[in-house]
Amino acid sequence: MRRSRKLRKIVKVTVPREVSKNIKSNITRSNSNQSEISKVTVPLKVNGEKRKFNNTPPNVKYSNVPKIWANETVYIIGGGPSLKGFNWNLLKGKKTIAINKAIQFYPNADVVYWTDGRFHDWFKDEISKFKGLKYTITPRENFIEGVSLLKRGIKFGLETATNALAHGNNSGYAAINLAIHLGAKKIILLGYDMSNSGKESHFHDGYKVNATSEKIYTTHFLPGFSVLKESIKGMNIKILNASSESKLKTFPIITIDEALSLR
Repeated sequence: MRRSRKLRKIVKVTVPREVSKNIKSNITRSNSNQSEISKVTVPLKVNGEKRKFNNTPPNVKYSNVPKIWANETVYIIGGGPSLKGFNWNLLKGKKTIAINKAIQFYPNADVVYWTDGRFHDWFKDEISKFKGLKYTITPRENFIEGVSLLKRGIKFGLETATNALAHGNNSGYAAINLAIHLGAKKIILLGYDMSNSGKESHFHDGYKVNATSEKIYTTHFLPGFSVLKESIKGMNIKILNASSESKLKTFPIITIDEALSLR
């Protein structure tokens, strides 16, 4: 008796090399003799809001940070509640970097920096009116005039290339790298509380999203500062934290009065 044989038809498909190297197959294999191709449909709206797939504009041009503050003392203004009731006039004449919404309270800062691109969308008027330098690592399709885009560099540590910043998962971290690019040798951290006690998260009224949780500060933000401290060893750069309530213990803590007396 002659045994019957099943014949398999082999179809050869040629895929261009440049395509095959960069695109993952969405073919799922089962125990059957046929391959199934799954089609995935991505919703255009999530929770009623239009989904943004890519905010990166074409032909992105990155800027370089000029060393305009060689060997200077620079004050970086964070958003922690330790700055509640602060007399902003005390910063007059000092080199300052305002992070995010701090420019509403100290519009005379020399520099404004943000990482979260939503800040650009939410505070266009404030950014547009700001007379100082404007930096971010998050591109937008319709940047306000005068915004300098830098590369999103390594997560923790220090970027020495003047067109990139180590981001540390938060604006406060990246702003320190920016201050170093600008030439700072002594960096004073204001409002770097780096915590959320559940009462007040900022010295101002916050943003349109939930405040950063204590867990995020503990697991995602704080650990990177010790890496930064190691990265600046031997560079003759001193970082001081002027928030007595801060959970950031990596750098020496001083009072605001001590901070303002520094030159």
